[in-house]
Amino acid sequence: MTPVVFINCKDQPFVDDIMCLLKQYETRTRNTLGRFCGERILIAETGHGRPLVKCSAYIDHYVAVYTKEKWDEYLEQTWVPVGSKYDWQPDTKVKYLYHMSDVHPVKPFRITEGRRHGLVWMEYEG
Repeated sequence: MTPVVFINCKDQPFVDDIMCLLKQYETRTRNTLGRFCGERILIAETGHGRPLVKCSAYIDHYVAVYTKEKWDEYLEQTWVPVGSKYDWQPDTKVKYLYHMSDVHPVKPFRITEGRRHGLVWMEYEG
């Protein structure tokens, strides 16, 4: 089974940014993807109807960032717009940055089966 990571693209085409190698780190406020370090994942775009898988990537490692100053060092590689809801907020305590490499587009498909685990990922058997 392959883990599927959901990325909200309602406000910005983050999955396309990953596919163009502009976005090198996926960011989360909880360590939800750490268990996938060293694995290939599928990446699904959400925010426009049912999730659409568009690419796969390898998650090399993650970095836990605890200060805005450290966050700013990675900002260009996260492709997060300054001032957006995904940027460092005054109440942010930690950001987890998951480095993605070996990104490959796949023929886009909608997820029609599998077992969903919350809003973060699912295992796809297809």
